[in-house]
Amino acid sequence: MKQIKFLIAIALVSVIAISCKETKKEEVKDAVEAVTEKTTEVKEEVEVVVDSLKTEVKKTTEEVKEVIKEGAEAVKEAVKH
Repeated sequence: MKQIKFLIAIALVSVIAISCKETKKEEVKDAVEAVTEKTTEVKEEVEVVVDSLKTEVKKTTEEVKEVIKEGAEAVKEAVKH
């Protein structure tokens, strides 16, 4: 009878150990999936911001070119007179 109880106890401990081990793997998989999803969201948001900044930089560059061009023309006119 003691041997049967001992074997049942070993079986229960084994089942609990295996169950805990699988739970940890599932938790890690869930965490990795969550991080992957969040990373994808952040990447998409960054791409939108970069595109927006790219447009702003392009506009600003064109404005600076125009101001420099106007300044150069003003200097030419001043030199002529």
